[in-house]
Amino acid sequence: MFTDHDYARLADLVFKADYPGYKPQVVEIPNGDGKRDDAKRYAHVALKYLTNRTDRQLLLPYLEVAHGVAQQAALAAGIPAAFMPDVRYGALRVLYYPPGAVSNAHQDFDLFTLMMYRDQPDRFMGHITDTRYGSDRAIRAIQAINRQAHLGQLGEVIGLGPATMHQVLPSDTEQHSVVYFAIPDHDAVLPAGLTVREWLNERMARSRTEFKDYE
Repeated sequence: MFTDHDYARLADLVFKADYPGYKPQVVEIPNGDGKRDDAKRYAHVALKYLTNRTDRQLLLPYLEVAHGVAQQAALAAGIPAAFMPDVRYGALRVLYYPPGAVSNAHQDFDLFTLMMYRDQPDRFMGHITDTRYGSDRAIRAIQAINRQAHLGQLGEVIGLGPATMHQVLPSDTEQHSVVYFAIPDHDAVLPAGLTVREWLNERMARSRTEFKDYE
């Protein structure tokens, strides 16, 4: 849904030492199993990081476009109002993979993840061709809007269907992608009685080499 030009613009804006959404010292352990994604780089575009006027002016339109698609997808999937994607907590992730880099097999923690841009879609495994997920009504509705979208663990918790195990395979050339993590209100209460905030804090603490609790 974004173009090569959009990716180049985003990468130029976020992969900078002074951009607060870029934390290169933090390594992701995406499945919480000790397997580190050491080589890939990523930065987040989220409201909490748009702290200066220039960043907000240049990056907010991309966040708003992605969130608009997430709202459309959530309505199509029949997500309850209490768990609709909330722009205050959603995040656009800009990713760069050097040649040979991977993202180890994992499930995301969100409601669902939109693939806003990927220059090598065949290197992503876990999308609609996996019939274990394609047969489910909610993910089919979301994937009708965004083909390589996939369900996260919060989506599974609220009954949308099984979270999608997915990974990025290595390539001989560098890979570029942009995804959007759809997240509900952090104060929303999940069926087990935890708030979304409490649930995310536990998951995030075991998937990052550094993490500060959501407040």
